[in-house]
Amino acid sequence: MKVNLLFWYKKNHSALLLVLIAMLFVDVIIDSSNLIFGLKYVLFIMLFLLWIPKISYEKMIVPKLLVIVVIFISFYMPFYGLSVGLLNNYLHNMDIGMLIYFNSFFFFILVLIIVNEGFELTKIFNYSLLSIVLITLGAYVVLIFNPKAFGNLYQYLVIDKDVAMYAMRKYGDYTILMMFYKTSPLLVFPLSYYLYKILIKRDLNRLILDLFILITIVITLFLSGTRANILSLILIIVFYSTYFIYLRSRRLFLILSGFYILIGLYGLTIIGNVLLNSQEASNMVKLGHLKSYIVYFSDNIWSFIFGQGLGSHFYSFGINRMTVITELSYFELVRVWGLPITIVFVLVLIIPFYYEIKSRKISHLFIAYFAFLFIAGTNPLLLSSTGMIVLVYVFSSVFLKNEKTCRIDKKAGSVKLFVKH
Repeated sequence: MKVNLLFWYKKNHSALLLVLIAMLFVDVIIDSSNLIFGLKYVLFIMLFLLWIPKISYEKMIVPKLLVIVVIFISFYMPFYGLSVGLLNNYLHNMDIGMLIYFNSFFFFILVLIIVNEGFELTKIFNYSLLSIVLITLGAYVVLIFNPKAFGNLYQYLVIDKDVAMYAMRKYGDYTILMMFYKTSPLLVFPLSYYLYKILIKRDLNRLILDLFILITIVITLFLSGTRANILSLILIIVFYSTYFIYLRSRRLFLILSGFYILIGLYGLTIIGNVLLNSQEASNMVKLGHLKSYIVYFSDNIWSFIFGQGLGSHFYSFGINRMTVITELSYFELVRVWGLPITIVFVLVLIIPFYYEIKSRKISHLFIAYFAFLFIAGTNPLLLSSTGMIVLVYVFSSVFLKNEKTCRIDKKAGSVKLFVKH
């Protein structure tokens, strides 16, 4: 009986692991607050319970650098933050929300399973994110055709489950209804994937379906209403369309580049007024946060160096009260962990860029990851389980593809901007 069970485990464990990983990705993307399904930590534990028996009889094969990165993110950072918070007597401020914030770092350990098993997650990750499109556009349809039912949907998603935000957002002379699902910034990944597939790879086998999916992603990012999402959407589309023209006609590319420069110079004022208006409520909060960080670091040099630790708080002029976290993630990193730890963490974050630039073959993942880190600067998702899932996907993809992407044609000496990914 034991022999048969072991045989079954060896035969099916990889498939079971992949199914659980896909389920976890979908769960984290849809249920970032863990209040809808309540399965986030259950699936995480199940993954390790399923994987641990394998490494007891089979050697784990992962790059040493990746092991060091996992130790730093999943163990050193949370325990350093916990220790500093304890020394500063802040741990009594840690509620359930902060405990979940602490646990999020452990999600990065998943990268060891994925790399060791050699799982390719590009399709799983991008297809999972389409659930955000369905929810957002579905909510808009409900609003149009049944406003009363939308009230119930609002109560469920915004008040009860805390996974979305709905509000009127003004951009210059225009006002739109913002439907912001809290994991919507991750849509930059399928946006980049489908633009690459259609414009660069020229995969036209499912062109109609791919175009439809791409359009719905664009609409969803626009309706999300955040400046970072919309700006990333515009820049990614401009990048891919420009590179597409560059591949087809260098002369047209030069003309278009000149046109973009003129539009860019003219548009700086518009962008400043629409996206960076200091009188707009959301921007006033962020500018207040920024001022508060500057004042706090000026008055607390030791906290600037060593951090305040987990459970800590500070006064923000943006909301005129004490707060334990703000949307300015990179400043928040310095406040909680101190400047040296933040510098190391940022260096870790740019490892995928190093590998791709070194290989001279930049994939759609590179573009999307760059946009994600930009958005994360004004969104606290970077240090959440959602952000860790993104890092798991990016780091596993980069390390698994590293050997392949490092093959350079020395004779041609050319730089390939994109590689099949």
